[in-house]
Amino acid sequence: MKTRNHTMLKAVLGLVVLFLLINAGWFGWRMVKYDSYCRGWKKNPFATWIVPRYVYVDEDGYDYGVKYPDYLTFTGNMSVGLPSADDNPFTDFLVVWPKVSGRVEYGVSLTKGSQVYQVYINADGTAVYPEDIKMVEEYQDTINDLLSRAKRMWDLD
Repeated sequence: MKTRNHTMLKAVLGLVVLFLLINAGWFGWRMVKYDSYCRGWKKNPFATWIVPRYVYVDEDGYDYGVKYPDYLTFTGNMSVGLPSADDNPFTDFLVVWPKVSGRVEYGVSLTKGSQVYQVYINADGTAVYPEDIKMVEEYQDTINDLLSRAKRMWDLD
């Protein structure tokens, strides 16, 4: 009986140590990966200690955001949006998803009238999917502007 309790205690302690190591590794990786994207920025009101979020507005009025990955996931995002116009906080914006592999994925949210379109794009600003080509071509200047600003801000390739 004593050996069985001792074995159970070792198993439980092993699981606790494994849990702590996984969490410490994830928190460490997340800090190293995402801290460099938003140094000196102010905390977003929606930030938590588990999922920090930061915001920045440049001299031209473009707003930038960084959202760290959710708990034990590896995908956070960065965004850059057009300056607000006419007290309307909803503008076209670009989202950047840095991947663990080092790849980067891009998407844009584009407003046309009262409709909002969300489209995946390539690093060169072209549409990923054929059905989005027309929308992307219509908004190419906006997309190029947002991509250029994102690439300058975060030194993206």
